[in-house]
Amino acid sequence: MAASLPQQDMLDQVNQLWSMLDDMSQTDPESYQKFIKRHLQEGVEQCAPPAPHTCLETRILDPEEGVLYINLCGWSRVPAPKSDSEPVPLSAGKLEQVDEGNERYKLMNVAYNPKVLKRGEEDGIEMDQLIRLAMKYIEQEYQLRLTHSYKLASYKLKGCATRMKQSLAGPAKTKPQTAESGGSLLQQISCLRVKGEPESSPSIELFTEKGSKPRKAGFIEVLSSTELEPAPVQTPSYHLSVSKDENGRATRIQLNVHLPEVSSVSECDLCISQDDVLIEVPDRYRLHLNLPESVHEDVVTAKFSQRSRVLCVTMPVL
Repeated sequence: MAASLPQQDMLDQVNQLWSMLDDMSQTDPESYQKFIKRHLQEGVEQCAPPAPHTCLETRILDPEEGVLYINLCGWSRVPAPKSDSEPVPLSAGKLEQVDEGNERYKLMNVAYNPKVLKRGEEDGIEMDQLIRLAMKYIEQEYQLRLTHSYKLASYKLKGCATRMKQSLAGPAKTKPQTAESGGSLLQQISCLRVKGEPESSPSIELFTEKGSKPRKAGFIEVLSSTELEPAPVQTPSYHLSVSKDENGRATRIQLNVHLPEVSSVSECDLCISQDDVLIEVPDRYRLHLNLPESVHEDVVTAKFSQRSRVLCVTMPVL
């Protein structure tokens, strides 16, 4: 939990902090500017969304055989271990069941601190350990048995980037920073509150079992995970075509999706990345396609015909 302080003690600490900053701004303006810039940068990093890093494919052996994709992502909100003797924290989204026409698989988003993934890039053995930690967590959390083998996909992310961010940005738990434990200026201030006053945001704590003993290095510290029960939805009929120029180079991808139960484009949730497109109408339709060409995701246009109930998505090719 956050530090619980009597009101006067809290005010005294805040006043001391501001007094220190005032003195620094007068006596050493250069250090003051560096101090403020450093802590603002820490705040920006803490607010940055998760970013895709590596996608891997493996198989579920039990209780039901199937394909599992795991998106490994980097996220500054996930703490890095302070030493090699500490377990590696991870943040996990929800295990999702995905049905796309004839393709059926499960999808999981797992995030590590970017510094942890950076070390994995420099050491293949360490990256393999991170992958196996994620697989071990999924086995333990969802009572699954996975194969020991896996393969890395040629793309960094399976599915939609927006959905990945939403999955990981759900209720999360991480190690708290108290005012006495140091940390950034923003972290110290955010931990101060009046005793008995409700917190403005959920407390953030490591997931641990009551009475459990400290774990050895290499175990997983779980930050978040709850199972997602997918709503029954249909895969709509669609037609995808690629326009080419006189040299045979792809210039545009056109996707027409028939949505007979939709009356307005406002009912559709459209998510497009360079490599895939996801169209959802809550509780009715879901269509996820890997695109044959990389597209300009920022200049995509979409139109919905109320008469034909067809959503037309035009995607310029990179």
